[in-house]
Amino acid sequence: MTLDLLKKEATAATSTVEMVEIVEMEEDGEYQRQLALFSQSSTEKGIELVRIGETIARLARRRSFLDIGAGGGHLTIPISTSFDATTVVEPNARQAAYLRRRCPQFQIINDVWDKVALGSERFDFILCSHVLYYIAEGRWLDTIAKMYTHLDDQGCLAIVIQSPIGEVADFFHYFADYDVNILNLWRDLIEIYGDRKVSVRYFINEIFTESLTDMTAIGLFLLIDRRFRDREDEIRKYLAGRHRTPEGYRIKQEEILLVIGGKDDAY
Repeated sequence: MTLDLLKKEATAATSTVEMVEIVEMEEDGEYQRQLALFSQSSTEKGIELVRIGETIARLARRRSFLDIGAGGGHLTIPISTSFDATTVVEPNARQAAYLRRRCPQFQIINDVWDKVALGSERFDFILCSHVLYYIAEGRWLDTIAKMYTHLDDQGCLAIVIQSPIGEVADFFHYFADYDVNILNLWRDLIEIYGDRKVSVRYFINEIFTESLTDMTAIGLFLLIDRRFRDREDEIRKYLAGRHRTPEGYRIKQEEILLVIGGKDDAY
């Protein structure tokens, strides 16, 4: 995913660390409010859990789970019930602190993935949901390769990413230079890991609010960078003109689940 505003105003963001530092500025009270609003107005987590659950059901073992970029744990916590042990990598200090309080049994690592050293630890299931956006695209394959080194031979790695088509993608295209280069990523993963190891699943998330104010807040959340707040009126008009329904406001978000199987498994 590339946002033109980020690319132009943050040309130094060529590493995972730098990209996360930019997003860290968004971890204020308003961002947390937008995140909570998005979660309660969205069907995403329920549908995503179903798709991920289908993947987990195929695992030979369910001993250990690693969630990279767990956020507030909306996926981590329910998925963790299927595993004996859960490890979380979360760069945001507030989210990591919350998870420590909420789930003291988890191993919580408050750092960016680039800096995390897990030694010889292996996991039956690794999840990376909506994280690649915060990493320069040129580093995606290296980032995924590091994840794969910690994957059990019979495990699988699941990557969730925004689709480049659909209503939310159109919204991004309107306000920024938006491009999830999913076809190239999929091709590269097949070349590296083999076509029997890589699969793609597709699902649709519906976001609904009764008020335009709430939908505008969600729009700002989806655009990631708080500098879009200066365009709030424009975002409001866009959503009012294209996504109003008799009941309120509705926009559909199309998402992709990329799954990579371990050395001794095929997906």
